[in-house]
Amino acid sequence: MRVYHFLNEQYGLEAIANAKLKVGRLSHFNDPFEYFHLETENCGTRDILKGRRKRANWDYGIICFSKNCTSPVQWSHYSDSHKGLCLGFDIPAEKLLKIEYIAERASAKDFKESLALEKEEFLKYMLSKKYKHWEYEEEHRLLIKFPQRNKGNDLVFEDFSENLKLKEVIIGFRSQVTKKILKKYLYRDKDVEIRKVYPSHNDYRMEIRV
Repeated sequence: MRVYHFLNEQYGLEAIANAKLKVGRLSHFNDPFEYFHLETENCGTRDILKGRRKRANWDYGIICFSKNCTSPVQWSHYSDSHKGLCLGFDIPAEKLLKIEYIAERASAKDFKESLALEKEEFLKYMLSKKYKHWEYEEEHRLLIKFPQRNKGNDLVFEDFSENLKLKEVIIGFRSQVTKKILKKYLYRDKDVEIRKVYPSHNDYRMEIRV
């Protein structure tokens, strides 16, 4: 499945040069409702979820992708106001967690039923739903299990591989990066396609041009 990861110029070029992506930690996500799509009015529910999220943060990380590379909002929010890059990857669909966007938080009944799930399946369930106002992101997530428990805030990176294969680099509309520059970074991956986005003349979207 082709999915996209937005970055500013510096981190985008570093990712290409080092052939790896930074893995996000659960504790650093920008949405305060992340992992808390369930009702948490009950203090017992809150305590259980906080404890499980804390342990999950030691053992797992996430890389976030989108199915959409032409949203002007995503370019603005995640690619330094259109000055960055968007990296297109081919990832096996079965390895990706597709986000479901919901209008209401799930009930206490859903929480009780979810407790029967195994550790990783419970984590996937908790990370699979977000508030519907995020749906413009068309998000898919790659769950990364750390080789050993990581209780600190050390940066973690995932190497490009057959399961994380770089296939294209899209240059932001306001980016100063040129195809010539990118080709120097992509000397090991000459089959990676380089393109650029421009504002559409007809719609509220970015158009990709070769």
